[in-house]
Amino acid sequence: MKYFLLLNLLIWTSFSFAQTDLQLVNIGDFTTTDGNVIKDCKVGYKTVGKLNPDKNNVVLIPTWFGESSENIVSSGALYNVLDTTGLYVIIVDALTAGISSSPSITANFPKVSIRDMVNSQHDLLVNHLKIDHVYAVMSFSMGAMQTFEWLVAYPEFMDKAIPMLGTPKQSFYDILLWQTQADLINEAGIDEEDINLAMKRAYDIFNINIRTPSFFVSTKSLDSLDVYKNEIHSNMISSKDYLAQVNAMIQHDIYKSSKSNPDTIKNVVKADVLIIINLHDHAVNPTSSIAFSKVLGCRLVELTSDYGHTSFFYESKKVKKAVSDFLE
Repeated sequence: MKYFLLLNLLIWTSFSFAQTDLQLVNIGDFTTTDGNVIKDCKVGYKTVGKLNPDKNNVVLIPTWFGESSENIVSSGALYNVLDTTGLYVIIVDALTAGISSSPSITANFPKVSIRDMVNSQHDLLVNHLKIDHVYAVMSFSMGAMQTFEWLVAYPEFMDKAIPMLGTPKQSFYDILLWQTQADLINEAGIDEEDINLAMKRAYDIFNINIRTPSFFVSTKSLDSLDVYKNEIHSNMISSKDYLAQVNAMIQHDIYKSSKSNPDTIKNVVKADVLIIINLHDHAVNPTSSIAFSKVLGCRLVELTSDYGHTSFFYESKKVKKAVSDFLE
């Protein structure tokens, strides 16, 4: 989301890595898990680095909530959490996010799931980029939800997976957060002014939750409230795309999509997994990720700062070291 771009710029430094311009591939008619069809489905992506002859240095990064591959690279977010040396990084724009096929740019766009996002990415990689295995899948927030889904949708496709501040299954709190925003937008109807007001309230709700109360109390003064809200509202994305992503996250549950349960999920997952959470994440509750790590016996990195859901950016040194150690 564009507010993440502003956060990223706070930690931005200059980089000069081989990278491509945005590519947009027509993967043909794409059938969703509900049986609906996206005609001439488009999937956007951007690459950093060079593919080696053995094609064993690929790292896939699905975009997170409201974000684009272009912003992830240009803002410096990618390099702040991943040493790309020797890697071929493919950042894929998720369905619904405004670059790949999305409600705002695609006629008759159906409701899609996190699994649909993953399936479209698999189609892109295998059938169009001729990549049938990747070294790692990793991402943040909604991108981490896609990473969890990759683990069960295509268990043999990756060697390693790194979901950061995501969840394998939404909790009661998560659904309450997302459904409240969805209800606001849905109940606004078709009047543009009503939709705009509903989007402002949805953005307010989400931004209240991406950090902790302690963060706001310690860093913001009362007279900066209007400035803060105006900045948030100036970066709003399409209400159709926002709602489509929220709806996809509401449905997200890898136990249901893999027809397994917390006791049997370890029989499904084949990759090595590193999970990164923040114990004070108010946007994506970490409870399900913690439980998942215990079942798998995989490494869990716990962040604890008041940055909450945005600690991915502000604690990037700790995150980058954990990622580098795991990938090595």
